[in-house]
Formats: sequence, structure tokens, C-alpha cells
Amino acid sequence: MNELLITLCGLIYRLLGNEAYQLIPRIQRWKSIQSGWAESSGSALKILPWVFGILLASLAAFAIITNRREAKRRREREIVYFRRKAVDKELEEKQMKLLTEAIQVTGFSRPYRLLDSFDIFQGFFHSYEEKQDFSDQEHQYFHEVLDELKEKLGYKKIEEAVPLEESSEIRVGQHVKIQLKKDGQDYEYPSSVLGNNDRLIMLDGSDMDSNFLKPNVSTQVDVQFYREGDAGYQFKTTFQDPAQLEKGKVVLKHPARLNRIQARNFSRMDVNFSFNYHHVLYANFNTVEIDYNLRACESLPVYMGETVDISGGGLALNTRKKVSKGDFLYLNFQMLSEQLNEPILAEVVWRGKDKERDILLLRAKFYDITDKMRDELMRFVSQMQRKLARRLKFAPKR
Repeated sequence: MNELLITLCGLIYRLLGNEAYQLIPRIQRWKSIQSGWAESSGSALKILPWVFGILLASLAAFAIITNRREAKRRREREIVYFRRKAVDKELEEKQMKLLTEAIQVTGFSRPYRLLDSFDIFQGFFHSYEEKQDFSDQEHQYFHEVLDELKEKLGYKKIEEAVPLEESSEIRVGQHVKIQLKKDGQDYEYPSSVLGNNDRLIMLDGSDMDSNFLKPNVSTQVDVQFYREGDAGYQFKTTFQDPAQLEKGKVVLKHPARLNRIQARNFSRMDVNFSFNYHHVLYANFNTVEIDYNLRACESLPVYMGETVDISGGGLALNTRKKVSKGDFLYLNFQMLSEQLNEPILAEVVWRGKDKERDILLLRAKFYDITDKMRDELMRFVSQMQRKLARRLKFAPKR
């Protein structure tokens, strides 16, 4: 084997001749070049992460600066739009001053929406009031301007019609009646709300004799009031600061529950929505087995109607179906609210023509309706009012 290798090497050497002397240096140079490339590649690999890091940081900084500039431009456009809408709404200087200050304090990003949405307006000023440390005089002035602003934007009509859920929602200026006991005897005083926040509610106590009543923190107080366009309310609570009565102020704790009473005054609320109903002729109505009438409706056609106004006692509606006075309607609101899971029976008490459209106008009173169904219905109507309010139903004319 060794002899064969020696022979092959000799043969290659003879074939190459003079080239053999140049081959070895070339091989050595090639190895040097490869070594240089390897060292260069190693150095480059160490630098690459830094290069990519600097590049990514630059891109991130560029994106942040661009977004901030765009956000600033968008906010400037929104403020210009807000001011233009405020001019259209004919807001006064003090109302604009309150809005501008509240926007700065809360950092609200879309101020123009305050002029369109009652719910956003309410939540916005609730947040603003929580961040302020008003004196009694400042708090009173704040609510005066706020009430004027609500009136200007058309929110008063919504606020007065939507049922209250908590005593903290009672507006300043609301007239109330205060009742409390002294030595087993009831005493009643007229009053009004001077201030209201999340901590307490303050009433006017100028007609109350603090020396005679001598209240303490456990003295029970009954407060009742009536909201025009809504209903009566009542709550029981105790004094938060009895000593304030000497200054003509009744400072009370917020109650755990606000009771809605006198709902059967049935004040009407203007609200429009479509629904379907079944029509039962007076001659076919079974006044003994009321439930039988609903079962019989399964074979009757369905008609469409649209509300004009509604209250706890009945509603007015438009329809193209010929209906006579004395007939009965099963109103179906199930497609609009999950709470109204059964049709509501109503008796037609009046029929005529709509003054603005060539369509039939009916007035119907609810028939055989339970208090639970009535409460669910009015809660549903309040929700519908809020939805319609968002569409500027009550916004003033521009």
C-alpha cells in the first residue's frame, strides 16, 4: 500500500512539473483568506444585535412621536368641533367655562359627545364632581350652572322622566317633605335639596326648630318627594351631622334603598318604538277566563303598531289596523326586552285619526296588569327613553 501511494505522488509531481512549486503557496494564501473571513464574520455577529436594537428603538420612537402628533391633531380637531357644536347649541359663557374646566380636570378625550349623549354627560360630571373639593357656596353654584346647561341641551326632559335608582341622583333644588317623630308625635316640614353627593344629602332645615327636635345620629327621618313627569319617591335614613340643624341645614346619610311610590299617577312619557300586537274583538273577548283569550290569539294574525306616549296606566299608539273602541289588544314587547316575557293586555278606550299622518290613533288602558308587570314595563320604557335620547330626540333645535 505504501509503495502504491509513493508511486501516485511521484506521478502527480511529474504531471504538475513547475506548477507544483506554485500550488503550495496558493493553498497557504487560501487558508489565510478563509481565516480572515472567519474572524470578520465573528466580529459582525457580535455587532448585529446592537445594530438591530438601535434600529428597533428608532422605529419605536418614530411610531410613538407619530402617534402623539396624530393624537394631538385629532384632539385639536375634536375641540374645534366641540366649540362649533357649542355655538350651535347657543351655550352661554359660564356654561362653556364649566365645560372647559371639567374637560381639563377629567382629561375627557371626546368633548363633543357631551353635547349629544345624556348618559355620557351624567357620567362625565359625576366624575368631575368627585375630583373637586367644593365649598357649600361653590357646590350650589356648580349645580345651578349644571342645571342651566342641562336645560339648554334638552337633557332636563330626559332626566325628569327617567326613574331614579339611588338617592344620590336627586337633583339640587328638588322640593321634598321631611317627616320625623318627637315624643311619639309626627312632625312634617317642607324643604328642598341644597346639596347632594356620594357621601351625604343636604336639605334645607330653616323651618325646623333644632332646640325642640334635638336630633342625634340615630334619629329616624322620613323624606318624600314627587318628580313631575315621573312618580313619587320615599326613603328613610338618619342624620349624618345633627349639629348642622342649628345652621338651618339637615345633613342626612344616603339610605340603603330609595322607594318609588305613587307610580299610579301615571304621568305620560313621550317615547316612540314599534311593536306587534294581537287584536281581539270585544264580542269575542272572554271576561271570565282571561287567560283563554291569549291562547285564542295563537290562531289570530299579528299587526304592527307604534307608540306615541306611554304611562303606567296605558298608552297611545298609531296603527293601520281598523280597531274599535272596547276591543282588546295583546301588546307584545318580547322582541324588545327580555324582562317583558309575556304580552300585556290593554283595552281600547278611544280611537281617532292622527293629526299629522293618515293613520289611526288609539288610546288604550292596561287591563288585568300586575304591579310586577307594570314596574317591568316602566323600567323598559325608561331604557327606551335613554336609547332615544342618545339619538338627540330631545336636543334643542339648531
